[in-house]
Amino acid sequence: MKVTNNDQELRILESQEVRTDWKERAEWRRNNKYWLDHSRRIALTVLNRLDETGMSQRQLAERMGCSAQNVSKLLKGQENLTLETIAKLELVLGIPILFTPVSN
Repeated sequence: MKVTNNDQELRILESQEVRTDWKERAEWRRNNKYWLDHSRRIALTVLNRLDETGMSQRQLAERMGCSAQNVSKLLKGQENLTLETIAKLELVLGIPILFTPVSN
C-alpha cells in the first residue's frame, strides 16, 4: 500500500492534540448573555443614529474623544460599556440610550 502525503499529514494531525477554546468562549457568552444583549442593542441604536445623521464612525470617535478603534469595538456589540461611555454617546448623538425609572 502506497502512503501519500495526505495520509502522512492526516496521521500527524491525528497524533497531535488540537487545542481550541470554543467551549470556553461559548460558556463565557452564556454567562455574559444579559449584558451582551444590552451591548448589542446599544450598538444597533448608535448605528441607526449614525445613519440618520450621516455621521461617520471616525467623526463619532473624534467628538467622543476616543479612538476610532474604540468606536469600532463598541459597534460590534460586545463591549461592556461604562456609564461614562454611554453618557458621551448620548451627548454626542443627541439621543437617550440609558433609561432608568424615576421613583418619587
